[in-house]
Amino acid sequence: MTVLVWQDGERERWLSRAAALDHGRDEPHWVTAATGADKFSDLTPAQISWLIGKGPEASARALLATSLVSRHRQRIDLGQVAVARFGLDALPLALSEAGESADRLGVLMLPFRGPEAAVLVAGWLRHLGSARLWARLWLDRHAEEAVRVLTPAADGRPSRARQNAEDALRYLAGSASAGAAAGGAAAGGAAAGGAAVGASLPGRKGKLPGWARAGRLPEIRLCRGGTMPAGDVERLIGALSRSRLADAPEPAPGSPDDGGRPVVVESSAAAQPMVAAAEPEAAELIAGCDPASLAEFGRALFDEWLTDEMPASEAWVVPAQAHVGDDATMDRLAPQVRSWPARSRWARAIDGYAVLATGGTDVALRHLLAIEEGMSGGPNNERAIVYLTQAAATRGLTVTQLADRLTVTHGLDAGITLDYGPRTFTVVTDDQLTPYAIDAGGRRLARPPKPGVKDTDPEAYQRFLRLKKDLRSTAVAQIARLERDMLAHRLRPASDLRAVLHPHPILGPLVRRLLWGEYDREKRLVRTLRIAEDGSFADIHDSTATVDPGAQLGIVHPAELGDDLADWAQIIADYEILQPFAQVNRPIVVLTGAQRAATSLPGFGPLPTDRVAALENRQWYGNGFLSASRVHTQLAHGLPGGLTLLIELDPGVSASGYQTADKQQIIEIWVDETWSDHWQVARRIPLGACDATALSELLVELHALTTT
Repeated sequence: MTVLVWQDGERERWLSRAAALDHGRDEPHWVTAATGADKFSDLTPAQISWLIGKGPEASARALLATSLVSRHRQRIDLGQVAVARFGLDALPLALSEAGESADRLGVLMLPFRGPEAAVLVAGWLRHLGSARLWARLWLDRHAEEAVRVLTPAADGRPSRARQNAEDALRYLAGSASAGAAAGGAAAGGAAAGGAAVGASLPGRKGKLPGWARAGRLPEIRLCRGGTMPAGDVERLIGALSRSRLADAPEPAPGSPDDGGRPVVVESSAAAQPMVAAAEPEAAELIAGCDPASLAEFGRALFDEWLTDEMPASEAWVVPAQAHVGDDATMDRLAPQVRSWPARSRWARAIDGYAVLATGGTDVALRHLLAIEEGMSGGPNNERAIVYLTQAAATRGLTVTQLADRLTVTHGLDAGITLDYGPRTFTVVTDDQLTPYAIDAGGRRLARPPKPGVKDTDPEAYQRFLRLKKDLRSTAVAQIARLERDMLAHRLRPASDLRAVLHPHPILGPLVRRLLWGEYDREKRLVRTLRIAEDGSFADIHDSTATVDPGAQLGIVHPAELGDDLADWAQIIADYEILQPFAQVNRPIVVLTGAQRAATSLPGFGPLPTDRVAALENRQWYGNGFLSASRVHTQLAHGLPGGLTLLIELDPGVSASGYQTADKQQIIEIWVDETWSDHWQVARRIPLGACDATALSELLVELHALTTT
């Protein structure tokens, strides 16, 4: 039997979220609609929020047993209000919501004490995100019930349910708070259950495939000479077959209450596990191997697995590369990792990120950086960023600093000489990163001459052409990265500009042509600087500026410059500096004082419908999927700091792509919290609360819709 067990003040806090359930203006017919509805899908999303928040109680209770296919952004608020207001009648809703999205909505299970809740939360203890925290909090609160329900499952036949029950009982056995909450007998049961399952994870079961045999793979040379005996190779493969990712990092992320709302961390954004250390047997065998030979063996194992169409049962081959691989292995692995998400091999891609991050060499992390830069958002993108952040942290760096240090030089730092045999040419680049050649007499050539009959190395000319192509590709990628750094306010210590960026043969010519700002701890611009010809800093008066090595510098967005923008633009023009991307001449929208204090801006139009609809391809999203008409009357785009910019449209663009109106009018531009469903009538956030850079970029994008 399920009961509700509330902590002090918890129900009241959950119920108070009803005030945040936006639904727009109350309509007189909503009561009739709620009374006549047989299921939630008969109502609009706004009506559902109204019904659960303050609608007729009898109508709401009648629908709670039906499925709620929710597209609400405020699903946490919706669920908490439903549980607090309707109690046990909301159990089906809570189970459905928490089962669909454990990280986001598992918090809804906390007050329910019963078998359904116990079985559900027991499966969350291996999650990386907040679901793991919700499971622990539930077990701490309902320890006795957990032991009663889960002990039989832990004694049952091998299955996922048994594994989940074992995880829960093991947690209870090691949790002092759970033991105290459970009482003597229950705590003893938890300890017994935990002891029964043991602390170690089960090893790999079943036979290894035929391709994972010593006779099918290259021999492994030993450091002391000779090759590894076949028996030891079989032992090594067996030990490697238990390779896996480490346990989820601690602590479990999230919080059940932070100013009235839970703090939720999705698994993709939580700290990610690296590859677990090799087993002692594997580590001992690996220590005696020649590294290059061992890596070749590992690549052969990987290739055999690929040839066998990547069976999931043998996916241990991927994390095993972290134990046996080298940089050549990372070169072989990275293209596969890059391709796996597009082939729906999500879990394998995550294993690949873990291997690259665990390897942690310059080559491995360059690949991981390139993979992340090629992504366009989504959970896998988030995981790649987290892995990069963790790998950079092991070096005491941010991802930005790591990317600076790993930018390739193509040999320009050491100098490049094209040796034709009887004649040589030195390769140099100009400020635009265009390579040219200098002959023995000091004459500058746009490109070296083609080899003649007396030249002994005709490949030298081809090396120059490849260098020119590679330089162009690298320059384009780094310019794009620096522009993203500007838009995201990514900062670097001033010492990095002097020691890392300025002397870099590719980054140096780029950063010297940009304006930099010194920022305080709140990322507020203190002053603007440029890098002078001698590498020193100069201020707006063209005077030498002293900058503390620990000062945080970032590429300034022109929307931050205010009245100084015109002066800086003149300085850039006077020195004939050609900036690598639009900075001082970038289109911007800067709000007046009155506009910053306002909670909305007037719209404009008419605008071509196809241009407005195209915003959906540029990370704007609409509300048409929430309505029966399937028309976006509102488009939204995320802003930093948990805010969202919204535009109200008339008549709106079709969510299906088939447009019936030629023109659109933007009625209003306003800002709301990201977690909101954006249905409220009153505007409550001044536009001055927005990040000026992000707001300018989006307003410029909107005004560009008017151009012909």
